[in-house]
This record gives sequence, structure tokens and C-alpha cells, in this order.
Amino acid sequence: MSAVLRGTGAAPGSAVGRLVAARVGAPAARPDPAPPTEVPAALDIVARHMDDLAGALRTRGRAAEADIVEFAALIARDRELRDGVARHLAAGLAPIDALAEAVREFADVVAGFDDELLAERAVDVRDIGRQAEALLRGEDPTGGAPPGGAPAVLVGEELAAMDLLRGARPAAAVSERGGPTGHLAIVARSLGIPLVLGIPVAALAELAEDLILVDGEAGTVEANAGAGVRTIPAPRRVPGGGAGQAITRDGRRIRVRANVATVTDALAAGEAGSEGVGLLRTELPFLTEESGWPDEERHVAMLAPVLAAVPPGLVVVRTLDFTGDKRPPFLRDRRITLPGPDALTAQLRGVMRAASDTGVEVALLLPMVDHPRRIKHVRGLLADACASLGLVPPPLGAMVELPQVLDQVDDLAEHADFLSLGTNDLTSRLLGLSRDDPRLTPASAAHPTVLEAIAQTIRAGHAHGRAVSLCGDAAADPAVLPHLVRLGCDAVSVAPTALAGVRAAVRAY
Repeated sequence: MSAVLRGTGAAPGSAVGRLVAARVGAPAARPDPAPPTEVPAALDIVARHMDDLAGALRTRGRAAEADIVEFAALIARDRELRDGVARHLAAGLAPIDALAEAVREFADVVAGFDDELLAERAVDVRDIGRQAEALLRGEDPTGGAPPGGAPAVLVGEELAAMDLLRGARPAAAVSERGGPTGHLAIVARSLGIPLVLGIPVAALAELAEDLILVDGEAGTVEANAGAGVRTIPAPRRVPGGGAGQAITRDGRRIRVRANVATVTDALAAGEAGSEGVGLLRTELPFLTEESGWPDEERHVAMLAPVLAAVPPGLVVVRTLDFTGDKRPPFLRDRRITLPGPDALTAQLRGVMRAASDTGVEVALLLPMVDHPRRIKHVRGLLADACASLGLVPPPLGAMVELPQVLDQVDDLAEHADFLSLGTNDLTSRLLGLSRDDPRLTPASAAHPTVLEAIAQTIRAGHAHGRAVSLCGDAAADPAVLPHLVRLGCDAVSVAPTALAGVRAAVRAY
């Protein structure tokens, strides 16, 4: 029988392999002499496994993925989760049942947070619980190996980012639940693993014995695909996507830049011909911080290697953004997650020193701007920081990602040096959809409500002579990019792997 199952493509590419269920308990290849019998011990083992995995990822230069895994280790060590287990044990439940109840309660609390990004971490809570339960049963928490030596197509009702990071890398993945802007999709795109969402596991059961083709761009899973094909095809070249300027047919230049966070990202951006960097995320190295806001020296140490690896051109450095699920331990119980004057000054000085040391031209970008007065306040801090270093203040821009700032976007454009649209958050908030909602895709930015917000921002920016850029996956979506060109967007920044396709699309418009 041949069949095509259709879901939502969340990470591009295609691969052939056999289905392997994620987190299905299998007999451990080398079981521990004394498997854990108590829940805290099982959680300790899970946390150590996460620590080891994070260390291995950092060794391979995958800092962003390591940060996600380290955050999962913190969940395994969380006192609230462990107190819940103890409470249910005291009530008479067996260890596995007590763990299941505590995980369910903790995940429900996390999923109920008003902050949609933080609510997504409920997936990680449940994943930690499944790993610990497998250990208590004496099973391998990573699941079994693919049959017949074929590459694995990982499948599950709710895959987590860690499923793609631990063990052998799968050829592709299919998850019944999840959204294109969640951590699973972000990691899949970063690792080049094709991902399809929204196909029920039950619908895949009859394909268990077949070689199947997963197309992460079309969002399809096809049975009986290409007998004997066992490797991921090489990325196809994009006609017209070569390096150089992206100029529309009517002669308008649109700068196409990369989003980066690590040295690996920066090198990939250079290889893909990026015109500088449109968004350098600075918070990822500090997601496991426990002692407090990083000081100036740590900012220099973390940022300088990345700046030394970026391609030629302007680098837009975003200040710390610990909102949503990007919240380190020291901010866990705090409502305010943006840096105060002292912490921000430490970062401003660190960025300027790192830029001066590496000879890189930078601009600074403030996230989550809710009022023009924030730009005015930070501009004063930046002027003082640069004066103390004997440096000229760089351009200071504002991210437009909160709906409430749209009513003041004209005033914001007057006081900022440039504007950058953060469509992931803006689209989610304008349409009232969780970041993990499968209905929320990069193409959602083509919704009339979102397009009007984009147009409003571009009009305000241009009225004051300010460039307006857009950073995020929406800029690489074929349903959105033509609108950005039509509305007059000056620059876009996307993942390094998407640069060639975006350049080709701009040149064809």
C-alpha cells in the first residue's frame, strides 16, 4: 500500500528511514547494576545525563542547543517538582505513580503561565518525567534502535527538543503535537533535521515496516518511498541565491542578513554570504546562570569570539532578552526579566569593548520595548558607557514585538535610530495564539492583522528616515516575503541556511 499523510512542515529538507517511536521503554543495552528505585535518584540520573549531553554539545560548538538541554537539567533538579513527588509518596502512591502525578501537576502549572514562551516548557517537564519513569522501570529512556539498520525517523505524540539531541541523530522527525515556533522546530531547523508536525501517531502505525519519506517542507510523510534510499539528500542549490546584494527587479536593495548566537552560526553566516548579522542573540550563553546578572567581563568573554567570526558588515547586537522560556534560574521567581540600569550598563560596556577589540561595526537593539521612554533612558546609559570607554555611541534600535507599542510607533521611530520587527512574538500576540500552537507558523505573519502592523511600523520608520528590518522565520516564508518587499521593508534577517533562498526570492520580485 502507498499513502501520503499530510501535516505541517516545520523544518525543511527530506529524508528516508524507518519509524522509531521516541521514549518507548526498551531493555537497556547495559543496565545499571542497581537501577534506581527512588524517584529522586532517577531524577538525579536524568539531570546528570542532561549535563553530559550539554557538555558534549558545547564541545561541538552547539551552544544554543546546549542551553536548551541545560535548562532541562534544571527542571529535573527543580525543588517544586521533587516536593510534589514527596507529597504523593506520603499519600501512599507507588513511586512511578507519584512521579507521574507530580509531573502532570508541574507541567499543568507551567502550561498555564500567561507568558506563552514560558508555557512551552511544559513539553520539557513531561519529557523529564518520561525519562525518569523509564529508569525506574529499568528501561532505556532514549528508546530503541531503528530496525534493519535503516536511518531512524523519530516519531512521537509530543517530541521534545532533547529527543533530537541525545543519542544518534535521527534522519527526520514527526510529532503529533507541537508548533513551528517551538523549541523542537527551532532545534530541528538548526540541526538540519526535516520535521513534520500534526500527523497522528495512530496514522503512522501501519507504516512501521516500510521505508518512508519525510518531506519537512511540504509537510508530508509518504509510505514505500524509494527502495534502497538510505541517506539524506544533499541540500539543493537555489537558483539566483548566490552571495552578493539582493536587488529587486525595479532596482531596490534589500539587505539580507543572518540571525546568529554562536561562533558556529557566525561561521555558517559567512559561508552563506550574509551581509553582516541582522540579529545577534546575547542571552543564550547565560540561560543557566544562577548567581545573577552577568558582569561586564563575562559579556566580553562570551561575545568577542562570536564577533571575531562574523562576516563583514554591520552586526546588530540585541541586549539580553530573558522573557518567555528564556529565563535563567536566578530570574525564575521574578516578574521583571529585563536588566535594570546597572546590569544593562555592564552589557553595554561589554558589547562596546568586544566590538572595539574585534574591529566590528555594531548597532544595539533593545527587545520588548513597550514605550518610547525606554529608548530615551537606554540612550543615556549608552552615551555614558561609551564616554567612559572613549568610544562613539553606535546606533540604537527598538524591537517592535509588543502590540501595545503600535499605538506609539511614530514616537518610537522618532527616538530610535532604526526599528526591527519581531514577528514571532508580534504574530503570536496579535492573533492570540500560543507559540506552541500548530496553527502558528511563519506564514501566519501574512495574516491581514499582522501585515497591517508591519505596514504601520514601516510607514512610521520611513516617515522619520529610519530603516525598518524584520528578523525571524517569517522573512524566509514564501507567503510573507513578497508582502515585506511590497511594503518597503529595508532588511530581513533569517537563519544562515535560509539566506540563499531569500536572496533568490528578492531578486525575482
